[in-house]
Amino acid sequence: MNANSRPPRRFDARRIAVVAGLGLFLVYVLFVVTGFVWVNYGLKNRRITFAQVALFRWKEVRRDMAVQQLAQARAAWNAKDLPAAYLAFTSAVRNDPNNVEARCLAARFFVAVGAPKDAISLLEAGLDLAPTDRQLMTQLLAILTTEGRDVRALELLHGRFAAQLAGSRDAVLPTYEVLATLNIYGAGAAKQLLKKYPAMQENAESAPVVARVLWESGDRLKAMDVLAEYLRGERSDFARYALLATWQTASGMASDARQTTERACARFPNEIPPRIALIDVLPVDSPEWRRAVEAYLNDFGNRPESILSLADLAGHRGWVGLARTLYAVGASRLANLHILAMAYSDALARNSQFSQARQVLAQLEAQTADNDTRIGPLLRDRQIVIAAALGDHDGAREFARRLSTALRGDPGAIELQRRRFAQLRIPEAVDELSHAAGQSGASPRQ
Repeated sequence: MNANSRPPRRFDARRIAVVAGLGLFLVYVLFVVTGFVWVNYGLKNRRITFAQVALFRWKEVRRDMAVQQLAQARAAWNAKDLPAAYLAFTSAVRNDPNNVEARCLAARFFVAVGAPKDAISLLEAGLDLAPTDRQLMTQLLAILTTEGRDVRALELLHGRFAAQLAGSRDAVLPTYEVLATLNIYGAGAAKQLLKKYPAMQENAESAPVVARVLWESGDRLKAMDVLAEYLRGERSDFARYALLATWQTASGMASDARQTTERACARFPNEIPPRIALIDVLPVDSPEWRRAVEAYLNDFGNRPESILSLADLAGHRGWVGLARTLYAVGASRLANLHILAMAYSDALARNSQFSQARQVLAQLEAQTADNDTRIGPLLRDRQIVIAAALGDHDGAREFARRLSTALRGDPGAIELQRRRFAQLRIPEAVDELSHAAGQSGASPRQ
């Protein structure tokens, strides 16, 4: 062996293991510290402890993050910061998908901001995780039967929820079955189904649905008695007061309708809808009606939604003067005039001023982006009706084609609109929407 040659280097396994272990430990410490700093200072979540991050308790970390995000979502919703609320609700559900409270609250938010489809998807995803959760079931059915997707409600009740419906010891699920049947097939079918569930007659929470069946069956006095008895329990649902007042007005009981809305105003003193209902039941243009409108604007005029709500009523009732005034007032106070313009066009159409209504909608169309999924369908719906009223069959067909394009991602909504135009006897719209439903390749899920 050459005297200058070095002996072969021996690898010290223990030293290598120590160095490797130390390196891994340093990486681990760096990872934990970075994660802790990011969660506590980047995401500003002080609920997460260093131990949770160090021990990789990610489920606990995500649940704690969801709690804070849910609180942020509530605060943003109350502050009417809708984009921030949407992001916080979405993150809360994603971080804790088993949190039923967060999921249900997020669904209510989606409905409130005009995104019922998102709410339905969110609740159905929750039922994939908790198939027998009654809160998820009832909230989903409530949204479906409120948003006109009754076919989907019956599909669920007779399919996914069939076991719970058959074994139901209360009247909750049967009530939704009767309601969906009433909305689709009418009072006769609902009345027959009601006989199957005698418990509904004794259940206070079923009373509004029972009353509706009675009303639409022609037994109007009994219907009003049932609903009035229900409301004596100081219910927190204003919509029932509005329904009773509507029935009383239709029955020529103007003083009773006024008493009902005044009770609602006393029950919900800081809410806009009861005051709108009171204005609605008063004789239009009477001194008391004018005082009610003035008092409403004085009390709620600083809230942007107050003008929109009053304009919606004016459009529905055909009060052209009020709708025009609110449209002019809104121009100086609101950035978005779409709803006010549509309310004004509705009021004109109610008074058969179809040409003027068409002009208002044409101005609105010029200010609406083609991809506006919120305003676009509402605009097209009105354009179809106005075109049909003017005898413009080609125009009605073209607007129906544009409406089907705007709704192409939601076959359930296409079917709802098809049924509506069938009731209005606008065949051009029915044909276009039927064609669009066929192209979707799926039966409508409402």
